[in-house]
Amino acid sequence: MTKLHLVQAGVRLRQFSFITKSKTMTNLKLFDHYSFRARLQPALLTLLPAAVGIFAWTGPGVKWQSALWTLFGTAGGTYFLAILARNFGKQIEPGLWQSWGSAPTTQLLRHSGTGNPVMRERWHKSLSKLLEKPFPTAQEEAADLAGADNIYTAGIKLLINKTRDTKKFHLVYKENVQYGYCRNLYAMRVMGIILALLGLIASCAAGIWSVHAGDPKIYPWVCAAVDITFLFWWLFTIKASWVKVPAFAYADRLLESTENLTRSRKASAEKE
Repeated sequence: MTKLHLVQAGVRLRQFSFITKSKTMTNLKLFDHYSFRARLQPALLTLLPAAVGIFAWTGPGVKWQSALWTLFGTAGGTYFLAILARNFGKQIEPGLWQSWGSAPTTQLLRHSGTGNPVMRERWHKSLSKLLEKPFPTAQEEAADLAGADNIYTAGIKLLINKTRDTKKFHLVYKENVQYGYCRNLYAMRVMGIILALLGLIASCAAGIWSVHAGDPKIYPWVCAAVDITFLFWWLFTIKASWVKVPAFAYADRLLESTENLTRSRKASAEKE
């Protein structure tokens, strides 16, 4: 191998190293686990049908696609997508809770709610100590539901702050990630449907063009099939009811964490 070839190989290696480091920085250093799973991934999944439609025209082996993605990530594009998904998710959350009857944790804490009455009593005792304020009785709740809900919401906010340790409260964190992922994905539903339709149109157009050009290709039609799958997925799977399941699972795990807090307080009192 000549010296020139070695120099060229070194340049290519440094370029590849730069791209790899850029991607690693984009995926790992700029995002914690929650942001990557619950915010960035729903946004990327929303954009995927459009990317498939572009691929139907360009085909495999186009180098500028990787370079463009690296530039997009380095310029903050992926960070913007994560923020977009998070903001959309927060915007639709009050409407979701209202359609379900209130926030899942509030429903589980209400005397008139769907929670287990035995566990509800334990949750009330733990949260009232945390809030340093007595929780309403069934009669007080019936007389002033809004006031009771305010107390429940305040208790939950303090509980969330007490359970931010992802290692100690791993199950709570796991359910929170799943709920955040589903909520943010549902928030991107309209955009997902539009992009799936555009990707489908682009893929079909690429397939028809290749036939008219006398060089028919199979991958545009494969891309069209992928976009159709995405379209049906957005229409028939990503619904409010699909978000409700992980929402109540997270609420259950969050309230169950009061048992750990109670044990921690008892252990601290014994040491003193």
